[in-house]
Amino acid sequence: MPEISTGRNTVIVKKEVQPSAKLCYHCGTECTTNNIAIDDKLFCCDGCKLVYEILDKNGLCNYYELQSHPGLSQIKPLRNDKYAYLDNEQIAEKLYKFTDGNITIVTLYLPAVHCSSCMWLLEHMGKLNPAIIESRLNFTKKEVTIQFRKQDISLRQVVELLTTIGYEPYISLDESDKKEKSSFDKHRIYKLGVAGFCFGNIMLMSFPEYLSSNDIEHQYASLFR
Repeated sequence: MPEISTGRNTVIVKKEVQPSAKLCYHCGTECTTNNIAIDDKLFCCDGCKLVYEILDKNGLCNYYELQSHPGLSQIKPLRNDKYAYLDNEQIAEKLYKFTDGNITIVTLYLPAVHCSSCMWLLEHMGKLNPAIIESRLNFTKKEVTIQFRKQDISLRQVVELLTTIGYEPYISLDESDKKEKSSFDKHRIYKLGVAGFCFGNIMLMSFPEYLSSNDIEHQYASLFR
């Protein structure tokens, strides 16, 4: 205890110790109630509790051993129809990198990625749904590339699963349209380039005929006509 000296007398002052804040086991947010809990683990909201239950059920609780409170708060619930537009196959196809009608690959930008725990969890998504064949995270770009069986899980369900575990993707259809247009324009430029190259070669072969056909031996002259 600290002591305060006042001349001959010494007064002992007791320092009040604040009780440690009760933090959400998933995201680290201070818990305002003790009612949302599993065993000795407290959660700030039902959303964080749900994420823990999903990970625990699928044997992915190592996520919490890599870093304390690695998750993101789930206080704001996901609107049920937020990603309903992805059920439209014409829209979904704009986001596919590849599909053969079943095996499909998509790359999504995840702004919430921030640590090694994120990488570990995102690269184990196949345990959350076996229809996800593979998931790979580019940490510096915050982009996850997911390969899945479209007949067993839709793009909408993939996006909703990411959102449920705290990694809501940023999806911009305008940017997808621009990439598609840019790819189309480049393809046309390549075609024009090849056509120009072939045309130039044909013209070069015709020059001798235009310039001085009399100097060309008769047996070779027909090659340049």
